[in-house]
Parts: sequence; C-alpha cells; structure tokens
Amino acid sequence: MNIAIFLLMAGLQVAARDTVRLSLADAIDRALEANPTLQAQRASARAREQLPLQASQAFLPTLTLDVQGMRTTDPVAAFGLKLRQENFAQEDLTLDALNRPDAYPGFNAIAAVQLPLLAPEGLFGFAAARRAARAERAGAHRAAGATRFFVIQAYWGSQLAARRVAALDTALEAVRGHVEQARAMREQGLVTGLDARLASLKASEIEVQRLAADAQARNALSALRAMLGLPDSVELSLSDSLAGATVPSTCAGGAEGCSFSDRGDLVAYQHGVEAARLGVKKAWASQLPSIAAFGTAAHYSKDAPFGEGSGDWTIGVGLSWRPFQGLAGPGAVRAAKAEQESAEAKREAAERQAELEVLQATRMLDAAREAADVAARAAHEAQVALEQARLRYRTGAAPITELLDVQAAATQATLSALSARRDLLVAHAALDLAYGVFDR
Repeated sequence: MNIAIFLLMAGLQVAARDTVRLSLADAIDRALEANPTLQAQRASARAREQLPLQASQAFLPTLTLDVQGMRTTDPVAAFGLKLRQENFAQEDLTLDALNRPDAYPGFNAIAAVQLPLLAPEGLFGFAAARRAARAERAGAHRAAGATRFFVIQAYWGSQLAARRVAALDTALEAVRGHVEQARAMREQGLVTGLDARLASLKASEIEVQRLAADAQARNALSALRAMLGLPDSVELSLSDSLAGATVPSTCAGGAEGCSFSDRGDLVAYQHGVEAARLGVKKAWASQLPSIAAFGTAAHYSKDAPFGEGSGDWTIGVGLSWRPFQGLAGPGAVRAAKAEQESAEAKREAAERQAELEVLQATRMLDAAREAADVAARAAHEAQVALEQARLRYRTGAAPITELLDVQAAATQATLSALSARRDLLVAHAALDLAYGVFDR
C-alpha cells in the first residue's frame, strides 16, 4: 500500500514538473532568453563586437616572443650563431671552417615590440569595425523585437485554437441534444424520423471539424514550445484569456514619441552606411605611408634557452610606403565607393519599407477594431437567434433544418468573434513591431 502511494505521489510530481503555466509576459521573457534563433543572432552579434579588438593593432603595441633551437651546418647560420653567442674564435676565420663548418647548435630567445605611430589605414579600419559591430548589435535588437511579436502571435493563436475546439465541443453537445429532442418528439408523433437523422448528420459534420481543430490546437502549442525552446513533452498551460485580454499598442493613435527611425534594422542600416564610408577612407589610406617604432631584445646561447651566452637590443623608427601597387589601390577605392552606394540604397529601401509597414499596420489595427466590434455584436445576436430557433422547433413552428442552420450560424459567429479578438491583439502588436517599440 505504501509503495502504491509513493508511486502515485511520484507520478503526480512528474506531471506537475512537466506542466508549465505561462502568461503572455512569461512566454515573452522565456523566448527572449531561450529562443534558439535569437540566441544565434545574439552570438553572431557578440562575435562581430570583437572585430574592433582585432583591429586595435592600428594604435596599440604588438609584442612577439620567440624561442628557437637549431643545429646547422649552413655557413652563414653557423657564423652568425657563434658571433651572437660571443663564441667566435680565431680558428673560425680559416677558409675551411668558414666554407665547411661542423654542425653547430644554438638557441635564440627574442622579444620584439612594435608600436604604430601613424597607421591611417588601420585607424579607419578600426572605426569601420566599430560601426559594423554596432550594426550587428542593432540587428540583434530587431531580432529580439521580431521574436517578441512572433511569441505574441503564437500565444494568441494557441489560445484561439483551444477556444475553437471548446466552441465546437459546445456546438456538438448542443446538436446531440437536438438529436435527442427530435427522437423524443418523434415518439410523441410530432415529427418524423428525418429530423433525428438530419441532426445526426450535422453532429457528424461538427465532430469532423472538431478533430481537425484539435490537431491544429496541438500544432499551435508545439510551435509555441519551439519558440520558447521547450521540448514537445512539456505540457503548456496558457493563463491569459483571449476574451479578457487588453494589450493596447504603445503607438496606437499616433502616440507621442513613436518613430520608426529607432527600429533596430534601420539603426543597423545607418551604422552599415557609416561603416561603408569609413571603408572608402580606409581604401584611400591604404596608399599612404605608415610609421612605427620598434624594438627587440635577444639572448643567444649554445646549450639551452636562456643559458650562458650573450644578448643584444635594437630600437628604431621605420616608415613603410608602397606608393605604387599596380591598379590595386584605385580598384580598392572604387569597390569601397560601390559598397557605400549599396549600403545607402539599402538604407533608403529599408526606410521606405518601414514607413509602409507602419501605414499598413495602422490600417489593419483600425480594421481589426471595427471587425472585433461587429463580430462581438454578431455573436450576441446569433445566441439570441439560437434561443428563438430552439423555441420555434419545440413548439412546431419551424423545421429541424432551421434550428440546425441557426446552430451552425451561431457556432460560426462565435468562432468569428474569437478570430476577430485574436486579430485585434495581434494588430496592436504588429503596430508596435512596425514602430520598433519591441526593439528598445
């Protein structure tokens, strides 16, 4: 008995652990943390944010540490090793020793530092890399905004699918009641057996619709789980009601402070244009000289690294300039200018698209408001008509076909009202998405 109770409690704990209750806000928060697509976008942005660090060699010193061990019979190398180790002797000056030296070992430990003093190409490259990183970060913000919208859409879509199943269950129960009523009235001799058959046919039709709606509801929840990074085995319980939800958009009615210029994608395109402009300057700067200071410290030994031997140091300043590189320089400048023109055209196209999306979202929101009002009134009238049709059939004033038609119309009106409600909530979110509210 105790074992059975233990197993029962364990099963209840597993069931409770595998059920996740989510409000819309909870679902959005989880998606912003766990959505795989968004995680990939953010990781890509973090990778691009490292580009300025990679380009920092344009103004930060570069330190190189090098340790080598060798054994050589090369005349020049052997001569150099002995000289650097201060092991050069009189007998090493003989022609035979110089031309055909014995194998000689050596270890070199060298530290070299280089500090750019003037590197125009590298400086413009660093600035362009910073702009590119900012563009990628803004793109990630836009991806987060889109994720938020898609979660809202999927959340209310799942709620609508569940309510559709519930509405069809209600309609199926009502029609089955009509079947029983028709049979009872037939036994009383008030109607023929045709009424019950017609009602049964309608019940079968609704049952088929209900099966399809149930599959759609389960698919909708699966899609929402995928957005939230949850396995399909997790049971979702959505706490926010479709009928009672009120989530107006921030920018509804042209609210003050709403401007699509702050959208993440437009900000990304603007940074892309700036990066392209800096790319043109970098291409020009690649044809200018660069100046750098440098220094080395070295230690040379015969038997082991850092062993007994000698060392030396070198410091200096160098200028590097390649005034003519064939036609590579002009070609790089022209390519960079073309990239700039492309970036500016893409930004302009994105701005026009954003303006169009705001206009379309505003119109769709206005239409959704009106549609929700009309659908709500129609659903109420349909329920009144259904009560009248039931009364007319009970009193023999109307045939069963009228009752079934009104029942179907009432069910459709209920579904239309639910769809209109979902469309209104999604339209509010679409307007905020168009303005970039979710990107901030």
